[in-house]
Amino acid sequence: MENILHEIAAFIREENKSLTENLLRQATEQLNLELTEEQLAHHYDLLELLLEKVSMGLLLTRQETQELELDYDVDQFFYNDGTLLKNTVEIISTFRLSLHRELLERGMLKTSSASQISWLYHHIIYIFDDAIRKTTTNFNLENQKILAANEQEIMELAAPIVPIKSGIAVMPLIGEFTDSRAVYLSTEVIPKVVDLDIEQLVIDFSGIQNFDTNVAQQIFQIRDILQLLGIKPVLTGIRPLIAHTAVSLGIKMNEMQTYGTVKEFLEVNEH
Repeated sequence: MENILHEIAAFIREENKSLTENLLRQATEQLNLELTEEQLAHHYDLLELLLEKVSMGLLLTRQETQELELDYDVDQFFYNDGTLLKNTVEIISTFRLSLHRELLERGMLKTSSASQISWLYHHIIYIFDDAIRKTTTNFNLENQKILAANEQEIMELAAPIVPIKSGIAVMPLIGEFTDSRAVYLSTEVIPKVVDLDIEQLVIDFSGIQNFDTNVAQQIFQIRDILQLLGIKPVLTGIRPLIAHTAVSLGIKMNEMQTYGTVKEFLEVNEH
């Protein structure tokens, strides 16, 4: 077993550049991918490095192989230029299959038993798949960062504080109302209201898309927090569904200052 592994490892190491060039060309042709010169050059560099690690990994234990840092798109070149993860994974997978075929066509496995060939392929597959796993993980982590940043921006836009006159501001609630947005209102928006020395906050419900008992509980808890802070909440845009849900929760709407619209509130409190 050791002889065949050393032989294959030496072959990959010595033929690395030509193997990378030929197998990458085969992979792009098979996948019918049109890559820029820069993308091809980057794939070449990464696959050349990956083959070098394959040649080392064939002579290491599984644990030692894991320590080779088999990430593919380490500098996130393909992530940043908008390349689909699917295309990157297909390049790696097709390149791996082409490597298997190359070893057979070169006659390097003629004297190997079926069990030796099976073990060799399994080890090569493991190395390439580990590169795919790590690349996919890194890709998803970057996506999560972007989604988190977008969610933060959406939350800020979905509950802005709009001062309209001294001591009075409007907070229109817009779009879907989720648990994360309720937390954002409690931890981020309410402190801003306090810092702005607002005495009366108009909470406008007209832009809320969904309104169930969970949403109602969260919003009316925020109302209670405002009252404890000495800020008078005013509710506008209360639709029949909202009123019905509030009543079902035991919230007495007639004890609160409510208006059909923000305009109506402003007209009544014009002076």
